[in-house]
Amino acid sequence: MDQTITNLTVAVRRQLVLSGHSTIAAISEATRLSFPTVKKQLEQLMEAGEVFEQGFEDSRGGRPAKRYIYNERFTHGLTLYVEKSVVRYRVIDSIGTTIDDGTQVILDGDHLGALGSVLDRQLDRTPDVSAISIGVAAAVADGTVIFAPDYPTFAHLDLKSWIESRSNRPTVIENDMNAAVYGYGHTHELAGDQSIVYIYLGKNGPGAGILINGQLIRGKTGFSGEISFLPLYDDSTFHNRMESERATPLSDSAFDALGRLVATFTATLNPNAIIFSDVDLVDPELEAIRHACQRHIPVAHMPDLLIGNWEEDYFAGLARRCVGLMLESI
Repeated sequence: MDQTITNLTVAVRRQLVLSGHSTIAAISEATRLSFPTVKKQLEQLMEAGEVFEQGFEDSRGGRPAKRYIYNERFTHGLTLYVEKSVVRYRVIDSIGTTIDDGTQVILDGDHLGALGSVLDRQLDRTPDVSAISIGVAAAVADGTVIFAPDYPTFAHLDLKSWIESRSNRPTVIENDMNAAVYGYGHTHELAGDQSIVYIYLGKNGPGAGILINGQLIRGKTGFSGEISFLPLYDDSTFHNRMESERATPLSDSAFDALGRLVATFTATLNPNAIIFSDVDLVDPELEAIRHACQRHIPVAHMPDLLIGNWEEDYFAGLARRCVGLMLESI
């Protein structure tokens, strides 16, 4: 197919999925494509079964415009993440809604083998999966795992190529924190000029995802957000201090470390908000972190401190990446 035609089709698909339903005029305005071009693309998509007519928009005088909706069951996506001793998966429809989910326990530390097993089983069950997104608690650059001390079977592996060769589907590999902050930003419909940091203390050590003015920050080598290495103390890193203080409830030393971390992000990025995982903290603990941070940062510059839903934010990010890939791959 001509690349120009493909790009036009993807633009129309994307706008329909983003908006839920739309008219030719609205799609034309959003995509800056001409009315006849959008109409032609919609006709082709309806013929293929990708798009349905859904009645008419409310009339404001004159002839009401036809409303179009994307067929959410036209194709499916598979999202998975690997963490510590489990592989979690969700099968999603064309607009990102979960239609099946589950967990597989990893035995003998073979994370790659477990991932392959889940992948094979789910593709057998849902053969019309057209794209895959995978999250890993590791530094990732262009689909290659570049730093994964707790996942030896992933070390320096081009995981994207490994999955695509095994599944024959286009695949995106994402760092867990990048997926979570991306998912949080989408779910909460953040304005494009907002900046947030998402922090997870994690089962494999702490990490952060960063959105600056709505843009995901990966860094020069995909190492952005590896906050374990921050030398917040003369004698220890942030990871060292939190590892020695991981108790319930958190100690004053742990709150001091978290306060310094928030101060570091505030002084360097000045974000609108810093999100902590609900797996790690509860709302009352945010006040102790805020107090510890204010020893270093004037209160006027403090970001909002919030609690996110780790599991849902993570999968929301993976789903958005997968939907984007599906719309490009059909």
